[in-house]
Amino acid sequence: MRFLSVILVVIVAAVPAFAYTGFGGGRGLFRVQDAQTEEAGLNVALHLVGRNPLYNNSFKGYIGDLPAPALHYTPVSTRFFGAEIFANWGGIFQYAPELSGDRPYDMGLHDLKAGAKLSFPYLPVVKLGGLAKYTFLFRDLNRSWIDQSAFTADTLSWAGLITFRFQDLASSLPNLHLNYGKSGSWTDYGAGLELAAEGLALFAELTSRQGPNSSGIFDTGNGLVRLTPGITFGSRRGLALSLGYTFSLSEQVPNEVIFGLNVATPFFRRAPVVYGEFSGKVIDASSRAPLAALVEFPDNPKLKPLAVDASGLFLLRKLPTGVLKVRVTAEGYRQLETFVNVDAKPKEPVLFELYPLVTYGTLAGAVTDAKTGKPLAATIAFAEGGIEPVSSNPNTGAFRKDNIPVGTYTITASAEGYFPSTVTIQIRENQITSQTFTLNPLTVKSVLTGTVTDRGTEKPLAAKVTLRDAATGNTITEVSNEPVTGVYVIEAPVGTYSVTVHADGYIDQSAAVVLQEGKPATHNFALVKVGTTVTLKGIYFDFNKATIRFPESQEALQAAYNILKENPTIRVEIQGHTDNVGSDEYNQRLSEQRAWAVVNYLVQQMGVDPARLIAKGYGESMPKAPNDTPEGRALNRRVEFVVIGEIGK
Repeated sequence: MRFLSVILVVIVAAVPAFAYTGFGGGRGLFRVQDAQTEEAGLNVALHLVGRNPLYNNSFKGYIGDLPAPALHYTPVSTRFFGAEIFANWGGIFQYAPELSGDRPYDMGLHDLKAGAKLSFPYLPVVKLGGLAKYTFLFRDLNRSWIDQSAFTADTLSWAGLITFRFQDLASSLPNLHLNYGKSGSWTDYGAGLELAAEGLALFAELTSRQGPNSSGIFDTGNGLVRLTPGITFGSRRGLALSLGYTFSLSEQVPNEVIFGLNVATPFFRRAPVVYGEFSGKVIDASSRAPLAALVEFPDNPKLKPLAVDASGLFLLRKLPTGVLKVRVTAEGYRQLETFVNVDAKPKEPVLFELYPLVTYGTLAGAVTDAKTGKPLAATIAFAEGGIEPVSSNPNTGAFRKDNIPVGTYTITASAEGYFPSTVTIQIRENQITSQTFTLNPLTVKSVLTGTVTDRGTEKPLAAKVTLRDAATGNTITEVSNEPVTGVYVIEAPVGTYSVTVHADGYIDQSAAVVLQEGKPATHNFALVKVGTTVTLKGIYFDFNKATIRFPESQEALQAAYNILKENPTIRVEIQGHTDNVGSDEYNQRLSEQRAWAVVNYLVQQMGVDPARLIAKGYGESMPKAPNDTPEGRALNRRVEFVVIGEIGK
């Protein structure tokens, strides 16, 4: 019956409490040790055990054990392995007037002990551990102590530990600690139940120490059997106060009152891990539609990759707060790597925007009649293959084409009864490119004609002539001329245009033309190329001087200026030449001075960029005719205009 009552008391009293620095150090209750270690750091504990023992069945006295301080240090505490080292000393205080006579008070030093505990907490719920203690100095046993039963010990003791953390399954369940060990010839048994609440804990422990002659665990005659319920106030991370009362079930062993104080110092303690959560959504950056994706955490291998379904939503809980690197991948999209901040308080979902490997843009605009401004039903076609044409609305003239791959395109708007219009556009990622077409009716047109020749030889050239709208730059048409005569003919709507002529090996030349209804226009083009030489006939100088004579030289200088104006990209060399009358040195100097005179006039009077002109004299070294006749010498006294290249090339 007594055994059953003990078990009943344990079960009833087993309102759980959190682990605490036990007698002598180490995470546990008072005498029962937890198989797990405390969090890394240094704890300092003080215990005071008071009792009123009966001495030789004749009188009672009072005694208190103060194993303080108990130092408890945890250097390692992980989910796989933990280690604690601990030590304590202290004192003993006794009041026994009948034993001591004139000296009722006595005191002495407590036993000096040190020990260590190893823990293996990897398994779920079940935690394993073991500890060993060694007593370096015993209290003075020759003193007249009326009771020494509170902390009996041999030099070396050890214990195996098992803890069942049922609170990992449900917070309302208690934890169970079981201890078995040896201390010299004594065998130690221990069991404790605990459950922690915020700032408050209750616990109960049952311990038994049996000698070699004991008949079992609960032999109260030959062993020490104790039942201790207790309560703890405070926090494991700060200051905790424990109170307990031990019911002794053994004969001649008194009950005990226990007071404990535990201080978790900040030394060697890691900052507490604060957990939080974050939610996210994976979407297409262009369409904003959700995506199925793979979410990975490259800097945190403990977090497994997360497969996100087509909703694009995901939620992660119990993450350490702080910055977390996230990698998001989805088929057909660019990989995204970014950082998110995990907070203790939930926030709005983080948007992870993925961009397609092939990006797209949109073309939109309108087609109207160039004369009336009314909307037109037209077809907008792409010269590049793979893109279907789009039609404009006949009521509004508006058109729109979505999901066009990014790039450069040539598009043509055409409508029945109208001249088509062609333009080159750039489609940009996630942007709308606007383009307006104004089409001219076929009935309102004019004709542009002219010739294309070589400026130097004045012979016809085979060329392509391109007509563009002067306002928009849209290409209206492109024709080839008749190579034998050099003549070209273009039929186009009335309007203002830019005409560009291209011939292989020659520098392109452009001009502005205006086509009027019923009034054909003419524009001739004389193209130049690198090496083209034009003799500027009609530039006259004073005798034996480099002074240009006016007005008779005006027409030739204007012709030189016109060539430069018609070909704004060319660079030329102005060459001066003489006959052979006079010395070589004289003729060389005179030819240089006359070339510079022409360059200075074109720059100062006509506004030509000096970077386009080079002056050079050749004296009598490059005659065009024999110098033995007046006519030949006249041909050799000349200024020539030679194309040497283009600006920037």
